[in-house]
Amino acid sequence: METALSRVNSIEFAIYLTQRANERNIHLNVTKLQKLLYICYGLYLSYAEEYLLDERPEAWQYGPFFPEVHKKQKENNDSLEVLIPRISEDRFKEYDFLIDAVLEAFGTWTAMNLVEWTHQKGTAWHKKYVIQDRQKDFLDNFDIKLDFNKFVKIKE
Repeated sequence: METALSRVNSIEFAIYLTQRANERNIHLNVTKLQKLLYICYGLYLSYAEEYLLDERPEAWQYGPFFPEVHKKQKENNDSLEVLIPRISEDRFKEYDFLIDAVLEAFGTWTAMNLVEWTHQKGTAWHKKYVIQDRQKDFLDNFDIKLDFNKFVKIKE
């Protein structure tokens, strides 16, 4: 299940996601970008049974966060928009179906709506952060996959 070839750079993917959101006039703050990135990660994991990104999400207070993406956001005053011109559309074209589906379903949600959604009892975040004493730690990919299986028609 773990193939390095299927992984893309999380920061570059986050920048491309921001670019695609901007094209739809969807504003992404730090938290909303992190949650939409997590949804892309989870859906891809469930659908392709491979890891989308080269980093795993961690359980933080406001839900799943990708530390390297967050670090880059902080370096750029909580925004990745200044970096957008660097990402070529061709590099991530194969993921447009995924990004478009996520933006269509969740793009109008607020950051707090997304936080509440990821904080539901029984989710991968809940199991790691609430049940295990609020320690920042990687979310279990098996639990993430379980969370997103209900959204993906499983191949037979």
